Amino acid sequence: MKLPLVSLLLLVTASSFAETPKPPVTQICEATTLIVSTPFDQPAPPMRKGMINGWQAAIGEWSVKEAVLHGDEVPEDKHPSSCTYRIEATDMVITAQFRLGTAGHVAFGCRDTIAPNHHLGRTFISRDAIWIQRMSGISKTTKAVKLKEIKTPIDTEAWHDLTIEICGDHYRARVDGHVLEAHHERFKDAKGIVALIVKGQGAQFKNVAIWQAKPKG
Repeated sequence: MKLPLVSLLLLVTASSFAETPKPPVTQICEATTLIVSTPFDQPAPPMRKGMINGWQAAIGEWSVKEAVLHGDEVPEDKHPSSCTYRIEATDMVITAQFRLGTAGHVAFGCRDTIAPNHHLGRTFISRDAIWIQRMSGISKTTKAVKLKEIKTPIDTEAWHDLTIEICGDHYRARVDGHVLEAHHERFKDAKGIVALIVKGQGAQFKNVAIWQAKPKG
C-alpha cells in the first residue's frame, strides 16, 4: 500500500529526529549511553519557568528561536540564569556549542543527588578566560574553589565547541583547542542535574548532549 506524500514526509522527519548522535571524541572517558541530545530546534517563547525543548527553565528568562537556545539573566533575580536537565550518572560526558554574545560568562554546571541537588562543579567561559571549579552546598551555603584557569581571548560572536569529561576524580574540559584538567574527590559523586548558566544577557546554546560514560583503559 502506497502512503500519501504527507505521511512519508512525517515518517522521514520522525526518523531523522530519532537518530542517535555518534559518541564524541574523548580522552579520559568513553561515552556509553546517551542520556539526552537536544538541538534546540523547536521554537519556544520567552519563559521564566517551565519546560523548554525538554529542559527546565529554572532561573532567568529562556527562549528558543532560529534553532538556538537564548539565556538571559533577569536583574530582579539577583542570580545568573539557569536551565537544567535531570540525569542519573556518575561518570559522564557533556558536549555543546555556545556563543557568549554580550554575556559576562556562560557556565556548564553539575549538581549532585543530595536533596535539593547541591552544586558539584562547573566549567566557566568568559571573554578572556576559561576555568574549572569544584563546588559544594546550595543557595547561601554554596562554596566554590577555582582549581584550574587559563587566560585566553574568546571571540564573543563565534560559536565554540565544548566537551566536558568527568571520570572519577578527574575533570577535563575542552573549549575548541583549549584544554583544562583538574582532580578533586568531589567529582566522584553521583550527578543528578546538568545546568546551562548565564551571567548577564545575550548568550546562546545549541546541540547539547549528555552521555553516561566509563573511564578509558
